[in-house]
Amino acid sequence: PGSVMDFLSAENVCGQTLLRLVSRGNAIIAELLRLSDFIPPVFRLETREDREKYEAILPDFSYFRNQDLYDQRIDTTPELQEKDEEFRENHIEILTRFYRAFESVHTYVTDLNRFLEDLDEGVYIQQTLETVIFNEDGKQLMCESLFLYGVMLLVTDMKIEGNVRERMLIAYHRYRGSRWTAMWTDR
Repeated sequence: PGSVMDFLSAENVCGQTLLRLVSRGNAIIAELLRLSDFIPPVFRLETREDREKYEAILPDFSYFRNQDLYDQRIDTTPELQEKDEEFRENHIEILTRFYRAFESVHTYVTDLNRFLEDLDEGVYIQQTLETVIFNEDGKQLMCESLFLYGVMLLVTDMKIEGNVRERMLIAYHRYRGSRWTAMWTDR
């Protein structure tokens, strides 16, 4: 194991990779917290007026069980088509930001797992999980990287209710297409 300076030096690809990952994790949490203050109330469907007006165009994950039925109902009802188009125009920007934040959590854990696999497979010359954890900065960053993922999940769960997340993801999927479906349904 090298000295403390070695792990965080610009030449240490392993240390720099982990440092960038932790930095990105903090940025993701900040964005989730920012966004959680700007959830359009309509996604909660709390009022009778919102339910009557938007329930037909804001399904939860049950949409995937009867996708054709939902889409056909909207496509064949001019009033729903108009509401749906207006809703898309008014909310696509915030939906895109939420989607990107959710996607970044998925990308973060995928990259963290890839980093651990690379460490295990010897991609980082003279670095193993043991040498990283033996190093004070390495140990700190390894713990922090896992901790940050847990915080991302907790912030998402506590600040953005499950049914709201589902409605947002389905709306994004309906308005932006199949990229979302491939990533989330192939698990």
